[in-house]
Amino acid sequence: MDMDTEGGGASLRLENEKLRHENDDLKLMLGLMKENFDLKSKLQTSTLTSDTVRESTGRNTTIQWQDTVDEDRFKHELHQSSKHPHRTSSPINLESYTKRCMCTDPREHEETASYSYVMSQKVKDPERLVGEIAFQLDRRILSYVFQSQTRLYGFTVLNIPDKIIQVSTHPLTGKVDEGYRLQLSQRHSELMARLNHLGYSMTLHPPFTEFIINTYGILRQRPDSYSTQELGYNSPDFLRRVVINAAPSKLLKDLLLLFSCLSFMARQDGKPLFLW
Repeated sequence: MDMDTEGGGASLRLENEKLRHENDDLKLMLGLMKENFDLKSKLQTSTLTSDTVRESTGRNTTIQWQDTVDEDRFKHELHQSSKHPHRTSSPINLESYTKRCMCTDPREHEETASYSYVMSQKVKDPERLVGEIAFQLDRRILSYVFQSQTRLYGFTVLNIPDKIIQVSTHPLTGKVDEGYRLQLSQRHSELMARLNHLGYSMTLHPPFTEFIINTYGILRQRPDSYSTQELGYNSPDFLRRVVINAAPSKLLKDLLLLFSCLSFMARQDGKPLFLW
């Protein structure tokens, strides 16, 4: 009798131990399935949130992943889990992910290399490039004041007041468009006030700009589109270096001021430094 009792107790312990292992396997499997479910939910949120159904109460309910588990599939996965060691369900390869994170965007390398290459280029006619900067500033100012003029031949910053009178007067009848004249005058005065904050003087710098253009000339031809030369002509750092290296020391301060005004206007209108 005692042996039977002892044998029965041993069998019961073995059965309990077996049930405990099965229970642990079940918890492990449920944990794995929950992890997979959560991951899928996160990955599909962006596509599923737009698919909503209207309930009878009028509330919007987001369509979710079906959270029911197929019984046969569950049993099969539970059986497999007891035969194989636990592995993470995450699809992310940590090693490759870390390498990707540490790698810089190739485009950044290209931009850096392109910038370094542009900055290393030597300018064939640096004096003409300095003259072009002065010419581009004058053109930028005239284009801003006379926005409806398609041709600016004969227009200079020095003769803006005279040109305002000319373009606002009818060439045949002599009738003055007072509204248009006021608009041009205000545009001119507002721009000059902004440039004045940078040090631009209406008395000094318009004739100085003409002197630079006449002395140094301008570029003989425009650069090819998307060329290294064009990139350089639209790089503030590159042009500033050209001005510093090419300008006589006595003119450097005012030439840098002209360049600062050109850069300011380019930032304001969102266009390249050089307009062709």
